[in-house]
Amino acid sequence: MSVEPLNIRAGLSGSPDQRLFEALVEQAPEGVVLSERDGKVIYVNAAMERLTGYNRAQICGRNLRFLQADDHEQEGVAKIRDAVREGSGCRTVLRNYRQDGTMFLNEVSIVPLHDSSGGLTHFASFHRDVTEKLQAEPRAESRTEGRDPSMSTQTMLAYLRDDKLTGLLRRPYFEELVRRDWALAQRESRRLSFVIFDLDCFALYRDVFGRQGAEQAFRRIARVIGGCFRRASDLCGRFDDDQIAALMTGMDLEQASKLADAVLGRVRDLAVHHPRSIVSRYVTASAGVVSLVPSHDLTVERVYEATLKALKDAKELGRNRVVSRECE
Repeated sequence: MSVEPLNIRAGLSGSPDQRLFEALVEQAPEGVVLSERDGKVIYVNAAMERLTGYNRAQICGRNLRFLQADDHEQEGVAKIRDAVREGSGCRTVLRNYRQDGTMFLNEVSIVPLHDSSGGLTHFASFHRDVTEKLQAEPRAESRTEGRDPSMSTQTMLAYLRDDKLTGLLRRPYFEELVRRDWALAQRESRRLSFVIFDLDCFALYRDVFGRQGAEQAFRRIARVIGGCFRRASDLCGRFDDDQIAALMTGMDLEQASKLADAVLGRVRDLAVHHPRSIVSRYVTASAGVVSLVPSHDLTVERVYEATLKALKDAKELGRNRVVSRECE
């Protein structure tokens, strides 16, 4: 694998492929770091800034050992040291410390990079906070001991990313990606549109068909809704028991509202029979839409609240409709 680190550092200069590669790395949801052979950092992406609390200027030019503070007696440290010495890759978990002093468990994957002649030139590393996962499942490590570590990591990432019923993003991972796009939108004055869909009278549907029947219907509907958000920049995830949320970049309020209304039409077209709905013979949905260019004094949480308020208004106006508004 070859890389041209100076192109990454130089901004948007270079070929279209190089610019696309830079945008991909910059928008990745996990921390990405490029280091020289001696460990000196020459590039970090936005996710690494958010993960550690340090900005690029505070990280570049240093060895990432500083994230260990005084906590150097760790098994993972020796594993990384051996991998760097041998010019090989590795994956391990380290206790790292943010700028505010809080500790987090950092899953680190290191990959050696070579030039066209095969010579080792740099190391790329990928960083993810797995504190909650490992603390919530303290026996997971012992269950996977002795297995290929890449398998346990793949299992963990799938657990963190995918809702098991619908296949959409789980809410924690959805919100992580939203925060990534939110930060980019603030820096670049991009417009974002949020939508939350909620199935109408679905508690009554569950009463009639039971949990299994409701899950089968929700899975079917969720797949149809998720299929409406296919742009590379779109995000779609399960937000609550009977709710699905989506984030769209670059759409104005009118465009987002039309898309949400089309999604409601797709739900109706499924003709999922609902004998106790007060709206229709079939399952319907309501939607709240909010659009904005994020200001620096506005939080994601306030936008969620505004979107849920729009959704509540749609319910109170009779359900099976979209209510949309600009977010102040």
